[in-house]
Amino acid sequence: MPARPKVDTFCPVSLTHPAQGRPIGDVAAPAGAHPFDGTVALVTGAARPRGIGRATATALARQGAAVGCLDIARPYEEAPGHGTASSDDLDRLGEELAALGARVHTVRSDISDEEAVERAVAEVSEALGTVTVVANVAGGSGPGFGIGPLLHVPAAEFRRVLDVNVVGTWLVSRACATRMVAAGRPGRICNVASQAGKRAFPVLGAYCAAKAGVILLTQTMALELGPAQIAVNAVCPGTVDTDLINKDSLFENLMGGPEGMEAWIRREIPLGRLQSADEIAAAICWLLSEDARGVTGEALNVSAGQTMV
Repeated sequence: MPARPKVDTFCPVSLTHPAQGRPIGDVAAPAGAHPFDGTVALVTGAARPRGIGRATATALARQGAAVGCLDIARPYEEAPGHGTASSDDLDRLGEELAALGARVHTVRSDISDEEAVERAVAEVSEALGTVTVVANVAGGSGPGFGIGPLLHVPAAEFRRVLDVNVVGTWLVSRACATRMVAAGRPGRICNVASQAGKRAFPVLGAYCAAKAGVILLTQTMALELGPAQIAVNAVCPGTVDTDLINKDSLFENLMGGPEGMEAWIRREIPLGRLQSADEIAAAICWLLSEDARGVTGEALNVSAGQTMV
């Protein structure tokens, strides 16, 4: 029997380092591999530090894409405590991607605003060319933004969660896919859903409903856009160590500190750790690549086994 390959050991609970021991946004392609050369990509929710969008934009740039980076880049007026990127975060991201040698264009836009989305996609298309790769990462929920028992969530907050997660994903996809079809160009879209779109979580009812909507939106778009050779998929992250969830160890403290967190992780996550933004970005990039050319309409779990449906 051949010897088993050596498997690196890792700390079962690490909230300070990505799972692969790399800085956020350092999803490395094999040496010399640039699968997105000549491709124009658009990433929404791109700017937040330690976020999935920022990791995705960086990975696409490293792999040869020209990248349009769209972010609201300001607090939500209705939920100022909800974690968002700043204008400076977006500017720094643009500088970082340019330093990698990528063509980049940054846009400040609220994806729930139809006219703003159309202007943003038109601006990116004018600056970089027809977008044929789309990563819809913008979304979320939080304090003042739909979190709470459903009997107590204000209707305005519930609607805002749907607007940002579902309506925004549709608006950006529509604006980009319309241009792909008009140009006769095939393309790929990846929407960030969540394990919360496949199973219920207490106090996350609005978010669960929204992400379930993203999954069905993904599948419907896959059916409608398939004849135009536009593939549409989703990723369903689990519990990811980003500032949206675990800023300043917030989630860890809610679990009762390091010991409580370790016990929760051992109970809930088969692989024994939170995911990193890089891991989600890697799955997004695969679904957006030619390696996934036979895949459409899928909602891929990237949850370290926390959700298996």
